[in-house]
Amino acid sequence: MLTYIALIVHEASHIFVSLVQGEKPHKLRVFPIGLNAVFCKNIYKDTNNFLINISGPLSNILISLLCFLLSTYYLPRSDNMSFFILTNVFLAVFNMIPIIPLDGGKIFRDILISQIGLFKAHKYTRRVTKGMGLFIILVGIIQLHGNIFNFSLIFLGSYIFYCLKYEESEVYFMNIKNLVYKRSRFLRKGVYPGRELVVIKTMRLGDIVKDMDFDRFHIIYVLDEDMRLAKIFTEQEIIDNMSKFDSEISFEELINAMA
Repeated sequence: MLTYIALIVHEASHIFVSLVQGEKPHKLRVFPIGLNAVFCKNIYKDTNNFLINISGPLSNILISLLCFLLSTYYLPRSDNMSFFILTNVFLAVFNMIPIIPLDGGKIFRDILISQIGLFKAHKYTRRVTKGMGLFIILVGIIQLHGNIFNFSLIFLGSYIFYCLKYEESEVYFMNIKNLVYKRSRFLRKGVYPGRELVVIKTMRLGDIVKDMDFDRFHIIYVLDEDMRLAKIFTEQEIIDNMSKFDSEISFEELINAMA
């Protein structure tokens, strides 16, 4: 019961911070190992994902400090209070491990997104998560070999891999959605940061989307084999032509079709 109270405080903090920023949780999932609030980012709202993700671990640290002060100066010491304090500390530390689906993994991923783009950030985050998941499973197997019959680490490592199962396709469609609706965000703000991309004309339109960021407007310079400028496209032109033709069409084929 004390462990679930700590988990409820953790998820309630995520929900509270998101509601303050005008972002509503999509759903709340209940697992045998705890609770999980799922958020679907509203492209019309500029929410601070870092504050949402850090609020859970931070609330556990604050609760543990408050309980420590109460047990030290005001309340008699008890095993339940000590257990609750340690549970909040461990929950905060564990959630800051930089792997998906933990808060630390989401923060790590968002930092990478701001530096190298959405798809590369997810790729590297998945690699780190897989490596940590394999390590946890390996430690669990070694632990069993030492006659400590505790399957929790093997279960945890397997759960980490399960969480990665459908993420890749979701990332692609999430990026497409953000790119499509970026125009409304641009018109609302009146100004938007830009980014230039240089591609060879044999590249497909669908591939260039993977290098686009949802928080940048892109200008694409298309070069031929002699490194000479063949055509300049805006981000919106890429999206329009993907819907008009196909994501498999190359820039060379698109230029010829437009001639």
